[in-house]
Amino acid sequence: MPATSAPQASPARQDDGYFGPDSISWRLFSDPSSKLGGVAAILLQALNSDMMRLFDKVSDFAGDGPGRAERTGRYIDTTIFGDKAHADAAGASVRRMHAASTWTDPVTGEILRADTDAWLQWTHNTIVWGVLRGAELYGPALSAAEQDQLVKEQHKAAELAGVDPAKIPATRAELDVYIHTRQDWMALTLPAAEISRGLRRPTLWGNPVKVWTGVIIQDGIIALLPEWAQLLYGIAGRPMNLGAASKTTKALMAAARKNASYDTVISELTTKVDTHPYRKVRAKAATA
Repeated sequence: MPATSAPQASPARQDDGYFGPDSISWRLFSDPSSKLGGVAAILLQALNSDMMRLFDKVSDFAGDGPGRAERTGRYIDTTIFGDKAHADAAGASVRRMHAASTWTDPVTGEILRADTDAWLQWTHNTIVWGVLRGAELYGPALSAAEQDQLVKEQHKAAELAGVDPAKIPATRAELDVYIHTRQDWMALTLPAAEISRGLRRPTLWGNPVKVWTGVIIQDGIIALLPEWAQLLYGIAGRPMNLGAASKTTKALMAAARKNASYDTVISELTTKVDTHPYRKVRAKAATA
């Protein structure tokens, strides 16, 4: 029988990546509050009506909300916690995907491109803003200087995704201005309404504890959004007081933080990205 070669192991982890254990990025993106901030970011991204016109045509953005959130989270984990070669491979993969995502309006002839600079900037900035907003409401506490450091650190993440760092905010104050002055771009399209259906009509059946926790967390996410975004989604006037939900969400985040130490979370994240599919891209490049 012909001999078969054993599969080659992927190259070992080379370094601590572009951020490392002393960075604000590791500290913040490993915190449970960042997950809520990430969902808030996706909700903000979905309000960019031109982006949604494209994604509605070239992807299953509305029909696969959980899947998209999982893929986005996986990409972010890779760029934040992966080594440099791994992060580079992830960035290259996403840039290729964006470059290939185009659609031509059959009526106007307008060509929409996922790698449009303004859209890439909006996507990056909403993620950084959402994560900082999550920390602001639910911890961990950051000084003004640490918030600015996070914004500046994330310029590298922007670069990996094809965003020119010179064109995006460099401080938390600049980031806040950017987010709040883009509301004229925003509108609630049908795809955005689809992905937000659960927020506007949460599931109220099943295990009472899980239902209660789910609604609280959902309201905690809503509380992160700017008022204009809450208004567009039609959830500005929830029956439950968002202030009370925020306090409970903060307690839930504190409990989650207590149950898993920073070192444990970092170990889990770095192990996960070291076995991530982007590793295959990196391994292929290493043997080329």
